[in-house]
Amino acid sequence: MATKNLFKKAKATAPKSSAKKDEKVRINLNDSDFFDKISMLETIQDRMKSDKAQADMLADEIKDLSKEEWVRLYEKSGKNPGSIFVESIQDGRTAQVMFVPSDKYITLNPDRAEVLVEKYGQDIVEEKTTFSFDNDMIEKYGEVLSTLIMNCDDISDDDKEKIIKASTSYSVAKGTIDKMKFYGPVGEIMDEVKPVIALKNVEVVNG
Repeated sequence: MATKNLFKKAKATAPKSSAKKDEKVRINLNDSDFFDKISMLETIQDRMKSDKAQADMLADEIKDLSKEEWVRLYEKSGKNPGSIFVESIQDGRTAQVMFVPSDKYITLNPDRAEVLVEKYGQDIVEEKTTFSFDNDMIEKYGEVLSTLIMNCDDISDDDKEKIIKASTSYSVAKGTIDKMKFYGPVGEIMDEVKPVIALKNVEVVNG
């Protein structure tokens, strides 16, 4: 009985993506109300883009001010304060925001990971390696690999080393936010590892 090539079978049964057509059908409604709605929507969307840019700028400024207070509290207590409310009371009204730092961090490239390890030790970085098949080797040896991949005389020793590829990624270790004081000044470590920060409950409360 002929051996089935599992790789070719998987390729044959994979869903095919249809090519996109550049030309679209255009339908003219000749409707002034429809025209006005499109015009209004365009104006509103442009205003939303402008408002979004301004909101992002204000959020960054609020994050920086709130981070200073969070770092100060962390340094004073010696432990991660978690989420905190930062507020300002003016004329009986309270402007408040919840500052929410998380135990999630930006992705590190190898150079950045090496710098952090050199400055703060191996524990601050997590290294994860994933393995995958090399597509060119699958195409070349798909029939053989479907039957046997280990100890196969039909695959050259040089190509055996190419079949599986390794990809390594680096990230700041989980729990780092709880151990910042261990590594040095909290503000400095926070700037180094850049935990993901959210602002919640942004509001002005009367009375």
